[in-house]
Amino acid sequence: MKKSLFFSLLVCAAAFAFASAANAHVGAEYFIPGVPNPSAMTIDGLEDDWGWLDEEFILTTEGMFTAGGETIAKEDYDVSILMAWSEPPDNRFYFFIRVQDDTLRLIEEDQKRWWNDDCIQITFDPDHSGGDFLGENVDQVLNAQRYHLRIKPLPGQPVAYNSLLEYIDLPPIGWSSDMFEGQPTGDIFEIAWTVNPPDAEHFSTNVSYTFEFRNAFWDIHGVTQDEAIRHIFEADQVTHIGVRPLDGDGGETGAKHQLYPLGGSTGQDQKGDQMLDYILLEADEIEEEEGTSVEATSWGRVKTHLNSQLD
Repeated sequence: MKKSLFFSLLVCAAAFAFASAANAHVGAEYFIPGVPNPSAMTIDGLEDDWGWLDEEFILTTEGMFTAGGETIAKEDYDVSILMAWSEPPDNRFYFFIRVQDDTLRLIEEDQKRWWNDDCIQITFDPDHSGGDFLGENVDQVLNAQRYHLRIKPLPGQPVAYNSLLEYIDLPPIGWSSDMFEGQPTGDIFEIAWTVNPPDAEHFSTNVSYTFEFRNAFWDIHGVTQDEAIRHIFEADQVTHIGVRPLDGDGGETGAKHQLYPLGGSTGQDQKGDQMLDYILLEADEIEEEEGTSVEATSWGRVKTHLNSQLD
């Protein structure tokens, strides 16, 4: 019942969004549940502590489109994406992705070229302000955040690289990556990855890998952390997020598939208001036997929000 209800509501959201760009700039509105117990979440690259998340909040390859319009077979490339958030005092965004890839590409040593390998790009416009952020000037760079995630970085490299450094020579802004100046940044950006088989390398076949992280959001990123304005999460808030899995497809030329959530825009890589709208649902009380976060409160909020948009 809840499965068909959720997809019916999501279709309604998408239809309304396309009819009225003032509410959802580019497409469907998505929902992210709150983490019931942040202290129970361990950032280790495993999804065993995500059992409370209802499967209908999991984004899969079937819920994404490719920039080139091609169809991707599941045995070629397949993803599952989980997202959540927490209110203060934890006040962080949570993310998990599992990727199944027929051929692994890991050739780029320069982090500025990680987009050419198998990696995950994720962008954030936390305060929903929109606007450009792709490095034309310092103000643009500080307007949003963009990271590339790749397994097996070289020693001293972050796993989550602040990829706006590709466009502007401003090394201090790397402070929000998971590693900065050789040191982990702790509660700013905490990330772990796994790969199977563990000895997988460039051109290995039939590889599965994961990323799991939690990080702080920044309304204004700041050249340094002292200059940054931290985002405060709360229920019913609307924020911009752009998830973009990149499949290097095994070729030495770096030919790749680029995936985006349905209803979204490839413009999310450059403009905040081209990212999808994500509505934050309040964390529900979880009954141990039930093991799901989609209780009456969450479904009520989803329906109430969509009904208000469609009236």
